[in-house]
Amino acid sequence: MRKQKNKSAIAYPVSDHCTGSHFFTPGIDSKKNIKNVWKMLKERRGKNPWPDFVENKATPRLAEQLKVDEAYVTYINHASHLIQMQNMNLLTDPIFSKRAGPMSLLGPKRVRKPGIELNELPHIDVVLISHNHYDHMDLITLKRLENMFHPLFIVPLGNRKYLKSKNFPNVVELDWWQTHNPNNTHAITLVPAQHWSMRTFKDANTALWGGFWIHYEQLKIYFTGDSGYGPHFKLINEKLGAPNISILPIGSYEPRWFMKEQHMNPEEAILASLDLQSDLSLATHHQTFRLSQEKINDPVIELKRRLIAHGLTDKDFKAPETGETIIYRQNVNLGTAPS
Repeated sequence: MRKQKNKSAIAYPVSDHCTGSHFFTPGIDSKKNIKNVWKMLKERRGKNPWPDFVENKATPRLAEQLKVDEAYVTYINHASHLIQMQNMNLLTDPIFSKRAGPMSLLGPKRVRKPGIELNELPHIDVVLISHNHYDHMDLITLKRLENMFHPLFIVPLGNRKYLKSKNFPNVVELDWWQTHNPNNTHAITLVPAQHWSMRTFKDANTALWGGFWIHYEQLKIYFTGDSGYGPHFKLINEKLGAPNISILPIGSYEPRWFMKEQHMNPEEAILASLDLQSDLSLATHHQTFRLSQEKINDPVIELKRRLIAHGLTDKDFKAPETGETIIYRQNVNLGTAPS
């Protein structure tokens, strides 16, 4: 009986990031216990309060027809982006709910509206979900997307079973470095990230996390998801080449004793961009939900300051406004789409 129990506990291939039942980042202990979570929340209390509401300034511009070497990337906010390429519309980690938590009733409240409302979206072909934290896998939003568009959901290992139990019929799950072709022209690869996962108090690290590499013809777009800074950025470059566009998180980084292994600060995001040799990097994961100690505008202010220190500009690494559309054409960075 004991032997059979051990066999049933092996759910996934044993690898350099999986024990068979639990996942980990090689060389990093990123699992957070509830004691440390409460300590972090206690430290945050009363420090650097955010405004209750911030008005969005940018107007999105959705693509009508795209050439093979073009991409439109619209920052919806938090880690949600609309990526438009020829013959493909994708959403990353979509969350349109008022709160980032269970049933959208608990957890941090958004301080600004999404840059595009759900009913304003074009047809969505693919939804990419980097991991199962509530601010990245928002079930209410995913249900609405399923009802509206019936897209393909691509998730890391361990998340398909959960979504299937919630009646999502079209879900593909990938291990690090595995590739799925949603059609004859586009390829999507799950790549490593330095993070962790938890949906309930009993399931820490029982599902994988990762970033996504989207490849179409000569265009290569990399969405990091959540990640601390580590050697995986250079490894991605070595294995897959330099991305045309990297979408890199710059927020939720204080206090460093709690956040460093799982969230990059702006300096580390710049280092990641340099490791990747990205043509253009776009900032994500900031100014929407208060998850950490820094002020609401600190990530963008610090990014600009650190870019100057590195001799770079926003033509190298840009923090789009919520709702802002960045148009990219290979070998010609067109910048912000006119409204």
